[in-house]
Amino acid sequence: MRLFFSNRKPADHLEETKESVLWRSFSTIISQVGDFDCFLQESCEIIHDLDSYELIWLGLWEDEKKILIPRAIASSSPQYDQVPLLSVNNHHSLLTPEREALLKAQPILASVSQMKKKNGEWAELLSQLGLQTVVCFPLVYQQKIYGLINLYSSEEKKFHDNEFSVLAGLADLLAFKIHAHQEESERKRLELEVELQAQKLRKTMEMTIQALAVTIEMRDPYTAGHQRRVAQLASRIAQEMRLEEEQILNVRLAGIIHDIGKIYVPVEILTKPGRLNDYEISMIRSHPRFGFDIIKETDLPKKIGDIIIQHHERMDGSGYPLGLAGEEIHLESRILSVADVVEAMSSHRPYRPALGLEAALEEINQHKGFLFDPDVVDICLDLFAEQKFCWTREETISSLTN
Repeated sequence: MRLFFSNRKPADHLEETKESVLWRSFSTIISQVGDFDCFLQESCEIIHDLDSYELIWLGLWEDEKKILIPRAIASSSPQYDQVPLLSVNNHHSLLTPEREALLKAQPILASVSQMKKKNGEWAELLSQLGLQTVVCFPLVYQQKIYGLINLYSSEEKKFHDNEFSVLAGLADLLAFKIHAHQEESERKRLELEVELQAQKLRKTMEMTIQALAVTIEMRDPYTAGHQRRVAQLASRIAQEMRLEEEQILNVRLAGIIHDIGKIYVPVEILTKPGRLNDYEISMIRSHPRFGFDIIKETDLPKKIGDIIIQHHERMDGSGYPLGLAGEEIHLESRILSVADVVEAMSSHRPYRPALGLEAALEEINQHKGFLFDPDVVDICLDLFAEQKFCWTREETISSLTN
């Protein structure tokens, strides 16, 4: 089927039908062809198959390199396949129709025989290949040139206004498609860059957490082991509550160092087996604030410090050090407080033997809604009742942060 530039003058109604065929074909590949390079290739082939062109090729403009890169070609013979590269090689030295279309940002129609005066070698090559007419359409969208589509014919072509406008319209459609593809590619590139930066930041944060946790472990192995096990249980509760990934991470990381403030509390107070006096109690109760102050001096997110300073707050306002109540307490802190009590009561301490897991679970169940968040308690009780959780005591700090 011949669509444009036929030597026979078609009837108006037939020409409209052919135009509709071309637009319908382009509409189909726009909606169905997902691969960008395939779209460019099929665009060239559609025009080539519907009219008498020996060669059609499409190039994309590389603005940084100031060069036109061939990306798709449709030809009736392999002998024409050399034309795109030769055209690119002649781009800077000769004012070829392709170069003129790019410079002027408008379509250029040229007769090969008339081109010999300005660029004889290029015209001679085209003539030797039997090509007589060249028409070049720049692909322009929002005043930016995205490339060029070039059509070559072995016949001397004359254009009717409607024929030219159809091709110009297709060039505009191609330009928009290329623009959209490049915008999407840039969006994905930026998203990847943001993700890589987030991973880098998370790695730095985890290394800081590990360094702080090791500091505690060197001074007080009991506290270090307690923190790891609290982090395990708290993060598991957070997962069961379907918290966001960032919240779960914050719970885990805060759990690993939630007692970091105890490095300011004398070891003899931490391990004292007898009753504590008022001063010793005040020192113990200061460790959440000490922990907050330590985190404040690091590059860790402020939320980690907020979770730590609130992990001894209680739902009825009887906790410390801020006396917060109910929803005033971060959900992450409410989770941490439950995990903290369960682990502390069920594990051995230098100043007392383990009270056991059963006693620990009874403690949080008995004070559910008063001291502890009822939803958090229910999830915790279910984890142990359904045997969905058990502590991995050999788990390392590194495995917890990764």
